[in-house]
Amino acid sequence: MRPTRRTKRGLTLLEVVISLALITLLMGALLTFFWQTLEIRDQAMRTADRTNLAQQVLERMASELQSCFALPEVGFPIEQFVGDRRSVTFITCPLPPDESYEFYRDAAYAPSPQHDLREITYSLWVEEDEETEEGDPLVGGILRTERRALDPYLPEEEAPEDEDLIYVRRDLWAPELGYLEFRYYDGVEWSPRWEVSQGNKLPHQIQITVGFDSLTQEEYDDQDLEEFPIDQYPLGPNEPDLNHFARIVRIPAADMMFSARLYRLGSDVEEVYEFIGGGAAGGGVLDPNGGGEQ
Repeated sequence: MRPTRRTKRGLTLLEVVISLALITLLMGALLTFFWQTLEIRDQAMRTADRTNLAQQVLERMASELQSCFALPEVGFPIEQFVGDRRSVTFITCPLPPDESYEFYRDAAYAPSPQHDLREITYSLWVEEDEETEEGDPLVGGILRTERRALDPYLPEEEAPEDEDLIYVRRDLWAPELGYLEFRYYDGVEWSPRWEVSQGNKLPHQIQITVGFDSLTQEEYDDQDLEEFPIDQYPLGPNEPDLNHFARIVRIPAADMMFSARLYRLGSDVEEVYEFIGGGAAGGGVLDPNGGGEQ
């Protein structure tokens, strides 16, 4: 008997084309899945890095603001507390350096004592002579300035440009941040500016807002307050913004008797502190200087 011959059947061209198309679709789906996964991972890492950076800046600013205080009279040419929407200046008392706790022999050179008061200023670094392509201010981050309270031999404004001012230190923080705003609470209402000339000069609370979106010209000129008035939106617009981070800081050294609000209102204090039971013959108002009824 003759052995039967088995014929081997190959793939046709159509089957090969269909197989390649299916493999291509499968590989494309897998690559799209992995590419989207990597994009989501990178986006989550960028969001975490931005959040961590903003929280670190807010934490440092909040810790120094919580330690600020006001004195009846300092005796040095420094600002106790003054602020606007883009900057704030206050005094604080940091811990002494390590060399202050060391013991020195009589023959050894001991460093000169330093005053414990420091004037700290946080401000938004804005290049006023340059603008972006959109016409907005050129912002380069948050500028922290620290100045010693002792009178220097040469005032800062009279020092030459190449003079090394050892009593002034400037640090540029987070150039990625292009937005900075302060709002001040006097115990009753919020205000975008703060300046009290008498008594306890500290507000009760301060809201700090930092952001990665650069400051616009309308915000720099305070025109945004016309759209969102501070009496209706005391903590800012109620629209969600993932690029802005805010924190409210309570000032422990503020006067709980609202004297800062009293002095800040000035001539308008009579409208707030009127006696309701004064009668038609003539009511009285409180004297802001503590002199009783006027």
